[in-house]
Amino acid sequence: MKGIAQTMHRTVWSFLLCSLLALNAQAATVYDEALRGDLSNDHLHPTAVTLGVGQNLILGSTVHQPSLDRDFFTVTIGAGHALNAIVLSSYTTTDDQSFFGLARGSDFKTLGFSSLSGWALIGTLPGLSVGDNLLDFVADGPIGPGAYSFWLQETEGTTTYTLDYQVAPVPIPAALPLFLSGLLGIGAMARKVRYTMR
Repeated sequence: MKGIAQTMHRTVWSFLLCSLLALNAQAATVYDEALRGDLSNDHLHPTAVTLGVGQNLILGSTVHQPSLDRDFFTVTIGAGHALNAIVLSSYTTTDDQSFFGLARGSDFKTLGFSSLSGWALIGTLPGLSVGDNLLDFVADGPIGPGAYSFWLQETEGTTTYTLDYQVAPVPIPAALPLFLSGLLGIGAMARKVRYTMR
């Protein structure tokens, strides 16, 4: 019985520690083109960007002329986590809008709309503006574990942008703690019965 109590104690403290770490996660710049170089311009080989729990900032720029510079990158959402939002945190342009597309998987099979799961125009109206959650428009809300590729392209002029990818653990279902305590109780009873039968 003492072993079960110690295991429960350790489990509860581990859960509380993980919860506190998740709550205290700060915004982190996970990719900055000014420091790490240009994001991939190849739709078959997007740049892999690693996201952590919390806010993940991607800073980039695109240009339409003299040669078209597209930004392709892939993120992977791990098991037990969800991408809850992609907020357009900043946007400056010499034009008005940019194209933003999403594909499920680690690349874009083609440069056409057939390879996209969703897309939006960002920048000013009729596109999405700074502060908007792009994920609501390209995926109809949060997305779960898996690989996702993103395509950002200027339609005219030059653009700089900051995207805030917000990742969070998926909440534990409300019934799970009750179920686990029931299992622990059954285990304790079985152990007690076995001990008394000796």
